Amino acid sequence: MNRSTTSTAIPTRALKFEALANISASFELFCLASGMEALGEMMDHDARAICGPRHARGHDRRAHRWGKTRGKIGFHGGKVEIERPRLRNFEGKEQALPSWEAAVAANLTKHCLHSPAG
Repeated sequence: MNRSTTSTAIPTRALKFEALANISASFELFCLASGMEALGEMMDHDARAICGPRHARGHDRRAHRWGKTRGKIGFHGGKVEIERPRLRNFEGKEQALPSWEAAVAANLTKHCLHSPAG
């Protein structure tokens, strides 16, 4: 008998499902990183609009920079931590960043793409 009793066939269906899962995870990570980068740029733009350029003085400023803090934002049913600028108005009260407030209010989990398995 010259027939092999061991199958050499690769379980392609299982490999395709694994590859799709890896692509979906990579895509989610890419979307998260891109979204965090875009939100960071928007918050920096808000800070410049409210406080002016870094180390600038002037009468158009409505607040000043007060370091950075970490905040959490919803993503796929969980929370992701992101660093954001802190601003204080001239009375010493925290000044909100419009982009941060909008992102928190939007509940990003409603707008995310869901994988076929999820």
